[in-house]
Amino acid sequence: MSFAEFFNDQPVVLFDGAMGTQIYARGIAKGHCYDELNLSMPDLIMDIHRGYVDAGANVVTTNTFGANRFILEEYFGLGDKTKDVNYYGARLASRAAKGKAFVAGSIGPVTRPLDRASARQEASSHAHELFKEQIEALLDGGADLVLFETFSCLEELVTGIQAAHDVDPDLFVIAQMSFVDGGGLTLFGKNPYETAAALGQTSAQVIGSNCGAGPQNVLEAVKKMGASTQKPLSAMPNAGIARFTDGRFTYPHNPAYFARYAAKMVAAGIKVVGGCCGTGPDHIAAMAEAVMDKVPGKRRPPKAAAATPVQATEPQAPVEIPSKLKALMEKRFVVGLELDPPKGASVERFIEKARPFAHLVDVVNISDSPMARPRMSPIAVGRLVQDALGVEAVVHYTCRDRNVLGMQSDLLGAWALGLRNFLALGGDPPSIGDYPFATGVYDLTSEGLVELVSDLNHGQNLLGAPIGQASGFFIGIAASAGAGGEAELTRLASKIEKGAHFIITQPIFDPQASSPFLRSLRSLGVPVMAGIMPMISQKNAEYLHFEVPGISIPAPFLSRMKGLSGPKGRAEGLAIAIEIIEAIASEVNGILVMPPTGRLDAIKTIVASLRERSILP
Repeated sequence: MSFAEFFNDQPVVLFDGAMGTQIYARGIAKGHCYDELNLSMPDLIMDIHRGYVDAGANVVTTNTFGANRFILEEYFGLGDKTKDVNYYGARLASRAAKGKAFVAGSIGPVTRPLDRASARQEASSHAHELFKEQIEALLDGGADLVLFETFSCLEELVTGIQAAHDVDPDLFVIAQMSFVDGGGLTLFGKNPYETAAALGQTSAQVIGSNCGAGPQNVLEAVKKMGASTQKPLSAMPNAGIARFTDGRFTYPHNPAYFARYAAKMVAAGIKVVGGCCGTGPDHIAAMAEAVMDKVPGKRRPPKAAAATPVQATEPQAPVEIPSKLKALMEKRFVVGLELDPPKGASVERFIEKARPFAHLVDVVNISDSPMARPRMSPIAVGRLVQDALGVEAVVHYTCRDRNVLGMQSDLLGAWALGLRNFLALGGDPPSIGDYPFATGVYDLTSEGLVELVSDLNHGQNLLGAPIGQASGFFIGIAASAGAGGEAELTRLASKIEKGAHFIITQPIFDPQASSPFLRSLRSLGVPVMAGIMPMISQKNAEYLHFEVPGISIPAPFLSRMKGLSGPKGRAEGLAIAIEIIEAIASEVNGILVMPPTGRLDAIKTIVASLRERSILP
């Protein structure tokens, strides 16, 4: 009997439960490639399958959820084993089933939700081929049907269904989306009605939902899907919400409750039921007892309006950027002052120290724990500076300290607080700072951070889901004149393409060597501020030249600083800084002065000199 014949004869079809959490429960840590275990630990995988067959499952799913070439290669370097992982995944399930259950080839998305948009785009462009390769190997290994599960991107799932029926027009396909927002939306912002309307027009034989949260949410999501399609429905929820305690992830152990909701699903007209994360043979055995003598309840006819094809949600057009800095850069030469936030919990002294110089600058840059040494949050200081000094802030923000959840939370909060300018940075690694044992997060690169802020400017989050009101950040990036060359220009161009609006260079000490690089930045089409760091002594100059990567001070300047310290060193350092500014002023849209610690009065001398030379009005 084919699975299609079985499906037509059987009132309710019972799938198995989780694979990944069962592997985890057997001591295989997260981070290991679970799909690869089909090759290295086949007995473990077969044991899991046997548990579900003995529990009464009609269908067992293969251990191949992430076994497409893109994921295997990108994360584990196993791309060349794609066919073997899928083939043996199906063979193991078939051997464990021994004719007592059918085998569904498990297929997950070709990308993970947290892959950046550029990576998702690359994989999506090859999605049809990736799905096809995986499906062919699963069928060669003995799979009776395929199960697309835990999809967040509707368009990707439609591509998968098309690929399956390109391989075999008669192949039985079950296609499932995952809704995480209380059963209301996918990660990419699609609701159950529109996903069902779109999937209802595909060649999939069954559509439904899996994973997400617990039985209640999945039941509600699939009932909504039923209002938009006549296709048979499936529901395979998680056991509930996972907890992390004592170094382990755990789910509620609730077989009786799970079985009760399985009966409710069948009563609501859902024909295919099973379990996802956190469920095991106990859940499936309880479900078998609860549903196998049931007949699915009568479903209401779908609403005609729900059958309208769903178009892909486009990002919002970016809002107008209300940055004063942006407006000034479009009119004249600008001057910024960079400040390090306080080390302690008080900001009053910091504010009062900066107050006499605030009227001299157009913007104040607030660094983010430079040199990996902890200081007050630049977002908090930025808001306090704007309130107390009446000058706009540019907040430095690094990838070092926050994961993608914290980043989005911070950025949305910063926008609500009235901060409009952000400098996206990677951040100095913790190993060079006061806490070398601290963990650097780096969920994103600085380029990924630019893309994230740009996403918010287009009214969507990191995953592409709508957030409602868009932000309007003026996004800055850092450039190293010392790095120079085509590679640096290519890196900057990529960030600009992803949404960056202006550039701030690292400190410039050699105007002759830096001028060609600064001129080349013009081709990128965004304004540029040059970093200026006045030297204060021979010791300071030698430290910068010999110990700080990327800084090279010309021999004549080093010679002029020789033997100098105190007031004479500061005066000569300022004179050199002014010469550098004068030499490069025509190449840039402004300067960012990075004064020596405690020497904010340097900005007064620099601004006076710029006015004398008519560089500033």
